[in-house]
Amino acid sequence: MPSVVIRALDRSDLPAAQALLSAALPYDRSEVVTGEKLLASNYRRDRFSVGAFSPGGELLGVLAQAGRWIKLLAVLPSAQRQGIGSALLLEAQKHISQTTGAVPKLRVGDHPGNYLAPGVDERYLAGHAFFRARGFGEAARLLNLRAPVHENPLVTPERMALLCKAAMAAGYTIRRATATDVEPLLNMITGSFAPVWSFEVARALGPPFGGEAAEYADALPEGPAVHVALDGTGEVVAFAAHDGNNRGLGWFGPMGTLDKHRGHGLGEALLLGCLLDVVDRPDGGVIAWVGPVGFYSRACGAVPDRRFVVFEEL
Repeated sequence: MPSVVIRALDRSDLPAAQALLSAALPYDRSEVVTGEKLLASNYRRDRFSVGAFSPGGELLGVLAQAGRWIKLLAVLPSAQRQGIGSALLLEAQKHISQTTGAVPKLRVGDHPGNYLAPGVDERYLAGHAFFRARGFGEAARLLNLRAPVHENPLVTPERMALLCKAAMAAGYTIRRATATDVEPLLNMITGSFAPVWSFEVARALGPPFGGEAAEYADALPEGPAVHVALDGTGEVVAFAAHDGNNRGLGWFGPMGTLDKHRGHGLGEALLLGCLLDVVDRPDGGVIAWVGPVGFYSRACGAVPDRRFVVFEEL
């Protein structure tokens, strides 16, 4: 391995990291979200982001870690197969051991709250071989869908208006989130869905509503990237967000409807509100880390897009 210096990354390293990730991960739009992936909060898990530099100061590789999750590990193509990835992986193993006093199994890709992709893209065959050769095995396979956002009869302002009208007839109001919704919305998500979802939705709310979660979250033209459904008493009973991960790309999620308010078309209306927001985003229409494939296929014509492998130490 060539002589390298491994140190923590800071804001001054972001242009070089952006160029490196763009070259090393051609199937990801990492150039848009480099700061978020490397330096933004990981919710309740610590942030550990380091770079491997040549003696002359050239950035050759980067590692972003959150607890036992490796969010991303990438090496400049011209510097691959020289031990730099292995050195960064060793740093990840040392860090988790030092911070926890144990040696939990490292996991690659599917970090909830702040991820570039929910695994290693199936097409990164060299990356798969790298992890397998270092004692990692396949833990899961995950899927992203993509909803067409142009010339799609299921994704139009007119259909959105019809769904909102039907919701109103059932006693609900569909609208974009406002400042008064922030606290009850996040409390509802934390209590009824998942605390980490409330963190993602806070990032989607963006400045000035999102607090710490919205660090590295630039304002978007539409304002808060969250749509909500309120019942007749004004309580938030459903939500959908976009740009809560990989802000600026237009990825959809998360979304949820309280059990007793399902069956009224609220999810479809909220989904369409988000998709109509992202028609001009670089990855507008991506529905990441999908659960209910059938719902998205029916509601907006979403089809399978990218597939990922999650690796974990054996």
